[in-house]
Amino acid sequence: MKYNLEICVFNIKDLRSISKYNIQRIELCVNKNKGGLTPSEKDIKKSLEFNIPIHPIIRPRSGDFIYNKEELKIMIKNIQFCKDIGCDGIVFGVLDKNHNVNIKVCKELKSYCGNMSTTFHRAFDETKNPEGAMEDIIKMGFDRILTSGQKTLALEGIDLINYLSKKSSGRIIIMPGSGIRSSNIENFKKNKFTKEFHSSSYINGKICLNELNKLLNKLNL
Repeated sequence: MKYNLEICVFNIKDLRSISKYNIQRIELCVNKNKGGLTPSEKDIKKSLEFNIPIHPIIRPRSGDFIYNKEELKIMIKNIQFCKDIGCDGIVFGVLDKNHNVNIKVCKELKSYCGNMSTTFHRAFDETKNPEGAMEDIIKMGFDRILTSGQKTLALEGIDLINYLSKKSSGRIIIMPGSGIRSSNIENFKKNKFTKEFHSSSYINGKICLNELNKLLNKLNL
């Protein structure tokens, strides 16, 4: 089976270090301790020099995923910039006050994406009805959902990940993330519907190239 590996990177220095590996996609963020925020325009532009598909996260602040009008304006500006300079995709997610997918706002944001690939990020893990949320995200045309199965770590949420992967097969990609390591990835490979994986490969706050190499070997990449 052919797998894809997405690596979350928090700065250009780490991106440069991993650019020589066979990685299918980069989620570009800053502020690891805040769960990942939108990088600067300078870093996004610089990231395109490494010839790896770049998906910047569009998240203007830490905390919840319920945004006000000014925050949404910032997100739209960030999306337009990513589209204009040629990013392969973006990563975002917006919820309403009831912790359902905010369909109206997500549709508006998607309207600015053009041909960029779209990933609904781990805001999904805060939804009250994950299967219903998945169906809403599918209807809006997202390409994938990044999820830990509504648990802190993906391995803890593997039952939900497996269920959603099977339920959605062929309609959207369910991509497990959070704590994905070479030591546990075989657990996810058992599910024939799971074909993409998200990992930071950061250990003790630093990118670990040895761990990254082990992950790639486990996926035959």
